[in-house]
Amino acid sequence: MMSIPGLIQRVILFCTIICIPLQAPADDSLWQQVVHWGEAQWSMATATMPRSPVTVPAQGTIEVAFSPPGGATAAIVAALGAARQRIWVQAYSFTSAPIAKAVLQAARRGLDVQVMLDKSQRTQKYSVADFFANQGVPVFIDDQHAIAHNKVMVIDSDTLVTGSFNFSKAAEQANAENMLIFRGNPALQKLYADNFRFHLSHSTRYEPRHGRD
Repeated sequence: MMSIPGLIQRVILFCTIICIPLQAPADDSLWQQVVHWGEAQWSMATATMPRSPVTVPAQGTIEVAFSPPGGATAAIVAALGAARQRIWVQAYSFTSAPIAKAVLQAARRGLDVQVMLDKSQRTQKYSVADFFANQGVPVFIDDQHAIAHNKVMVIDSDTLVTGSFNFSKAAEQANAENMLIFRGNPALQKLYADNFRFHLSHSTRYEPRHGRD
């Protein structure tokens, strides 16, 4: 349920757009609050662990893939290619070259790209951590848990990738995995965005071990 302050801000924003000429009122601080009221859900400064368990109404579509025989990698690459605002990644193991390439291309398109990995990626023989960090993509390590085991991508404001599927060649070709892409359910996606921001708030920036890839 929306809080009273949140409801008031929405009413003010509606009246500002519909009833009042598009100019800042005398109280500029209030105007700034109204203009930026929606940005808090994407700000790391407001990170809190989302309440759980929680029931979210069914909405939108769900794309499903299983492996083997595969298909999840191609579905994820397509979702990344369609991104227009942000891509936030949580991964335990991330070694898939096609997925890494799609994430990097999104960063080069100017999207907000953040990658958060388990602490095991500091010592893995090969990890995309070095690849991304050397390409200027922000990489963080969540080392505050026994295992940071999430496999999640928060894409734009209405697409969510999750499931058992690690972003790896083994997950595509060898392991028994499942992958879901939810589209058009912003309430569900916001929970995962909140969870991402919470874990990012206690993560540390990754420093590459190797030279430029």
